[in-house]
Amino acid sequence: DTLNLAEGLRQAMDLYIVRRNELKTVIAGYPWFLDWGRDTFIFMRGMIAAGMIEDSISILKAFAAFEENGTLPNIIYGKTAGNRDTVDAQLWFIRCVKEIDELGAASKREINELKKTSQSIVENYFKGTPNGIKVDSRSGLVWTPSHFTWMDTNYPACTPRMGYPVEIQALWVS
Repeated sequence: DTLNLAEGLRQAMDLYIVRRNELKTVIAGYPWFLDWGRDTFIFMRGMIAAGMIEDSISILKAFAAFEENGTLPNIIYGKTAGNRDTVDAQLWFIRCVKEIDELGAASKREINELKKTSQSIVENYFKGTPNGIKVDSRSGLVWTPSHFTWMDTNYPACTPRMGYPVEIQALWVS
């Protein structure tokens, strides 16, 4: 029955949400790694759809605390963060903030704080981030270094992802 399936999926999601000091995060890369920015925000879209807004905001706040020059970490280690080599984690973050805002399910104060982080990401994409992400002034598209997408292995081990991958442009436009 559909209700049992929805509850089962919700319970399964709860298994991957963990406390990160006073906030929360997702062990999205388990068992290879714990927090992983991109995978956390993709997972979070299911959380938002399931009405898990409070936990989603807590996770967004945990990552927002580490935003630097338009980048978010892929990995959080306690009070430090690492591996900022991602172009899409930031865009998924913005997408999640937008979806929560559209639901009207969070306080204006919380949304406005998360929007400040989103604004910093966008501004820094236009300026260029320290790790090489930049909006092309002629095309308006986001340029990315070679291993910053979901296919985050280095070329030639995999398809080169340098330049303007279509899924990054779709996230950017959205």
